Amino acid sequence: MTELWAWLSGALTDMQKAGQIATVIFFVTFAGILIYVFTGRQRKERFDSYRYIPLDDDEGEAPGGPAGQQQPKGNSDNGQ
Repeated sequence: MTELWAWLSGALTDMQKAGQIATVIFFVTFAGILIYVFTGRQRKERFDSYRYIPLDDDEGEAPGGPAGQQQPKGNSDNGQ
C-alpha cells in the first residue's frame, strides 16, 4: 500500500504518470456511464420511448403563432 501512495505522490510531478491516472479515471467513468445506461429494464424502456422525440410531429403550433413570427417585446403599449 505504501508503494501505491509513493507512486501517486510521484504522479503529481510526472506528466506521464498523471496521463496514465487520467486515462484510468476517464475509462472507469465511461464504463460506469455505459453500465448505468444499458442496465435496468425501466431505464431502458424510458430511453427507448425518447428515441423518436426528434421525429415526432408537434400536436399544435407553438404558443407564439406560426414559425418565424416573433412576439413583441416589452409592454403592450410598445414603449410609448
